[in-house]
Amino acid sequence: MTSAAVRPLRLQVGRLPVPWTVVALLLAAVVPPLAGGTALLSDTHALVLAKGAGFAMAALSLNLLMGYAGQISLGQFAFVGIGAFVTGMVTGVEDLRLPWLVGVLAAAAAGGLLAFLVGLPALRLRGLYLAVVTISVAYVCWQGLFRIESIGGGSAGKVIPRPYVGSSSFSSNADFLALALVALVVVWAVDAQVTRTRIGRAFRAVKADEQVAASFGIDVAATKLLAFTLAGAMAGVGGAVYGTAYGTVTGDTFDYATSLLLVVIVVVGGLGSRAGVVIAAFFTVLLPDLLVALFGSGIRGLDLVLNGVLLMLTVAFNPEGMAGAVRHSRELRRQRRGGEPPLPPTRPHLPDLGRPAGMPAPRKTRPGTAVLEARGVSVRFGGLQAVDGASLRVDRGTIVGLMGPNGAGKTTLFNALSGALTPDSGTVHFLGEDVSALPPHARAARGMGRTFQLIGLAKDQSVYENLLIAQHLAAPYGVLAALTSLGSRGWEKQVRERADHTLDGLGFGRFRNTPVGRLSHGQQRIVEIGCALVTSPELLMLDEPSAGMSPAAAEDLAATLLDIRDQLGRTVLLIEHNVPLVLGTADELYVMDTGRVIADGEPGEVVTRPEVVTAYLGQAVTA
Repeated sequence: MTSAAVRPLRLQVGRLPVPWTVVALLLAAVVPPLAGGTALLSDTHALVLAKGAGFAMAALSLNLLMGYAGQISLGQFAFVGIGAFVTGMVTGVEDLRLPWLVGVLAAAAAGGLLAFLVGLPALRLRGLYLAVVTISVAYVCWQGLFRIESIGGGSAGKVIPRPYVGSSSFSSNADFLALALVALVVVWAVDAQVTRTRIGRAFRAVKADEQVAASFGIDVAATKLLAFTLAGAMAGVGGAVYGTAYGTVTGDTFDYATSLLLVVIVVVGGLGSRAGVVIAAFFTVLLPDLLVALFGSGIRGLDLVLNGVLLMLTVAFNPEGMAGAVRHSRELRRQRRGGEPPLPPTRPHLPDLGRPAGMPAPRKTRPGTAVLEARGVSVRFGGLQAVDGASLRVDRGTIVGLMGPNGAGKTTLFNALSGALTPDSGTVHFLGEDVSALPPHARAARGMGRTFQLIGLAKDQSVYENLLIAQHLAAPYGVLAALTSLGSRGWEKQVRERADHTLDGLGFGRFRNTPVGRLSHGQQRIVEIGCALVTSPELLMLDEPSAGMSPAAAEDLAATLLDIRDQLGRTVLLIEHNVPLVLGTADELYVMDTGRVIADGEPGEVVTRPEVVTAYLGQAVTA
């Protein structure tokens, strides 16, 4: 064979992801005995690797929950256990005697159902309290549920027979390893598919900031429950493989301490990294036998010490784990080559994309009628009256400014208007509809877009990914379509084309794959406005967009705001401290102080009123 013929083959192999390459090599080791050849792996090694495949699936499930959605779980191995025991109940000789594949599906359903129930407290609990709930579930399953005779088989445990096809059984460990690796590939593919869809993007948005996610139309509560349910189903499949590899499982097989080991694997492998997590899972399973082979049986338990040391080193020196270390090394190499050129401070030209086909058409209103109207809105935090009976009106096709000194209640009023806060009294009407009781994601679906005082973006994601996240409502396909890609491709093509058009308008094409956190503050502001505009909302609410900008950039922003009103035909409500910017763009101005609206009218006239000057200077002004 010529060198020219060899080179394309090498390139094709080089493009294979690392985990798929590892799986291919392991399959090459176990397929020969299936065909009557010589085994490359011993029966013992094949069994350990089969357990490792089940453990890797469990780690992937926790990575989906913690790495993608940012929801902590210290009891994930309970879902692995429920998957194993349900598989035994469905396939056992003394139970239902159904095929192993049916047992796997039942394990996924049982794991998903239990995780859904555990996820319900996540709607109100965060951090330490959620961690306590999840680890309590693992402890209750270990000491209670798994020891019930009808579920766990009592002290004798539950026998899980090996799968069979016709009269042939996967009785040897090498045979079962091949099947376990196929199951791992399927779980890997499902996990990869999730991350490419609106579901995976919603997970990442919730992890970054729940308020920002809701402003993009993401139902935060439903997204959290979905993350728990999918993770539980994946863990259930891992439990089916893990339990079948053992053959007989008891309550002690799934102790709550192993759930903590899964957390170590995900953190060391790298939160959000499939490859890192799978490699770390196999390493953890193989480590005890490796240590015994090297140093003898007298050092059993040393693997736990090493895992603890790895966790401490990871948290102390590289919180992004093994995968993060690889990314950082690539970034250093890129910087040595010169990095990316700085973005010139050019003024963006945003394209008029129109309302996405997947979003409901907004209510029709005539020019000059109110797009947004708030009446008597009040918000109290304990003894602090943050907003006191505030009212304002924003007419179609106008820019309305909202000014006031720090602590005046402007952002609190913004949050009440967008649904991030529930006011104690008052009403909010949007496009003629009373939306006072609607959550923020429902208001976003009706055409209300906003930015935040602290930039509302997923900063660990690229500019392009943020533009996709912002179009969550523009791709209204369901969970099944997301998992199978059936019915989702057309929607995905549409949102990606809109993201490309917006990138071109922003002039950020060369930064398409650059994480937002690496951009300057002013550049992040422009990307945030682009994300707010990508679905063509009827009302754009901007919270101090010029904060941190240079005077020249603020001038460009003023021109951009006028373009948004005049060329794109959008209505803008603007919180701003930059008086020249407000005077140069706003059609009407409201001024707040101590939670109340103290003035409104034509901007040039309002800023000269004595009460407005007093609010800013803190002293009375004589005529």
